[in-house]
Amino acid sequence: MDRREFLMSSVAAGVVGLMSNDILAQSLPPISPMGIASASMRHHRNGLGVLPPLSEDSIAYVDYCRSLGAGGLQFSPVGDLKKVRARMEDLGMWFEGQARPPSRLTDSTDAFEDALIKTREMGGKVVRFVSRPPAGTSGRRYNGFTSMEEFLAWREEADKIVLKCLPIAERYGIKLALENHKDRLVDEHVQFIEEVSSEYLGALVDPGNNLSMMESPEEVCTKLAPYVLSCSLKDMGVAPYEEGFLLSEVIFDTGATDQRKCWEILKAGNPDLNPIEELITRDPLKVPCLTEAYWGGLPHYSAAELARHMTWVRENTTELPYVDHLSPREILQAEEDNHLAVIEWSRTNIKV
Repeated sequence: MDRREFLMSSVAAGVVGLMSNDILAQSLPPISPMGIASASMRHHRNGLGVLPPLSEDSIAYVDYCRSLGAGGLQFSPVGDLKKVRARMEDLGMWFEGQARPPSRLTDSTDAFEDALIKTREMGGKVVRFVSRPPAGTSGRRYNGFTSMEEFLAWREEADKIVLKCLPIAERYGIKLALENHKDRLVDEHVQFIEEVSSEYLGALVDPGNNLSMMESPEEVCTKLAPYVLSCSLKDMGVAPYEEGFLLSEVIFDTGATDQRKCWEILKAGNPDLNPIEELITRDPLKVPCLTEAYWGGLPHYSAAELARHMTWVRENTTELPYVDHLSPREILQAEEDNHLAVIEWSRTNIKV
């Protein structure tokens, strides 16, 4: 039985969460600087019918992620938060929270406030915060809106929702890290944060997201670095297809983006920033930038700009991962292998 099989069987039996700190520490790898975002743990969080869902047992979730070498976590804990916090502190791990804003301006902020309360109980100082997309859409601007007017109407309400949530965050002393979630272009993101001008509103910078809108990771990081509160590091692989290009999270240093440089830019903007990876194990996303529908909610690029981007895609094409055809156990293994590789990468490439 290898390490993974032992751990999976231990989690299934509830053993890992019951291990004493001394016993668990003896089996752990050295802690790394890299934390893990919960979005990239989705297969282990839901279990795929192979494991009990780790989203339902935060102690087991913490223990599992620490067994990979993770130095911290960004997630929404459940259960006895005093025990979860104590477990993370005993293991030397840091914590960042998550808080979902209301979908509509008229909706209640109770769930949002509850997330802030839990974050404070866990000792967190910042939460990942994402503007909710229109109902029935993915949140990707290029396939969620049919016109600029439609996007601007959504953005106006989304910005007002942030302003509605901000006084609550100030009251609890928790900062909102608003993600560039394939919605606001980087200049729009910067403009909004500057206009609000609150120490409790900043950016969660995802270097990969805005590639879907043909903005470079280094540009996004550079412009948002003065406001960064959190991050979602991810190397992206690209490849052309008939309607545009494919975009996929890949093991760091195997794709088309430089995560070490992105981290250095962001860290210079906020010396207290935690490094968090968000390598999501999934099939590549299709970015149909050669179709008219893609541009519905986006300002049109010139033909020359579009051609330059597609040339960059072709010059940086790599083999992309596909996992949907795998068995549940194979998908879980692929997700674990991805995290192990990125955490190992962080030991020599992330300076904190």
